[in-house]
Amino acid sequence: MFPSAGAPRVYHHIVAHIERAIYDGSLARGARLPSERELGRRFGASRVAVREALRALEHRGMLEVRQGSCGGHFVRELDASVVSRDFRTLLRLGRVTAAQLTEARLILEPEVARLAAERATHVDVKELRAALDERFAVVAGGRNPRELDLDFHRRLALAACNPVHAIAIHALMDLEAEMVAPHGLLAEADRGEVEIAHAALLEAIESRDGDRARRTMQWHIADVQRRVAAQGGSLP
Repeated sequence: MFPSAGAPRVYHHIVAHIERAIYDGSLARGARLPSERELGRRFGASRVAVREALRALEHRGMLEVRQGSCGGHFVRELDASVVSRDFRTLLRLGRVTAAQLTEARLILEPEVARLAAERATHVDVKELRAALDERFAVVAGGRNPRELDLDFHRRLALAACNPVHAIAIHALMDLEAEMVAPHGLLAEADRGEVEIAHAALLEAIESRDGDRARRTMQWHIADVQRRVAAQGGSLP
């Protein structure tokens, strides 16, 4: 899988070969890489070069390090952490506003809801229903359901069966959580409207009504925007 890379800048060759193996599926998501010693032998490289390459791949979000007796370097599972990190950097630099976040959501999420209505499996629908039930229990216990609300959107994006959409929506929800959720801007009555909207989204998905799911999502995002703005807050 890993040919010898006996060139002057060997660390770059190691990175390129491992990246290619990940992209073409030779190294599947969750797969464990050989040890540093074994990689050095296969590439004909020093352990210092191997270590540099692994650090670079970890920094790019392609590998993760796990500790313990079964630890090592593993191909990272699909997630939005790298995209979210870049979004958070832009936020802290003052280059992303709440209005821009909502604009992006209004472009992406209604279409993702339509696709979810067309593609969601029985398991997807069951998980969305379980998320709503969990939210009801949290509210009944007097706790803030905001994180569960964001998770509902993440689960819905997964039901659209497109990893690009899933990553984008996960990153947007992470950004919303950082920009708005800590401030607790939605009142109790407003949270009730969120629950109604999520139930309507689930109903549209269960009915396989893509157009209704798209319209409901569009209305839901705009409605939450109005409610937060009415309280003098910024858009979630």
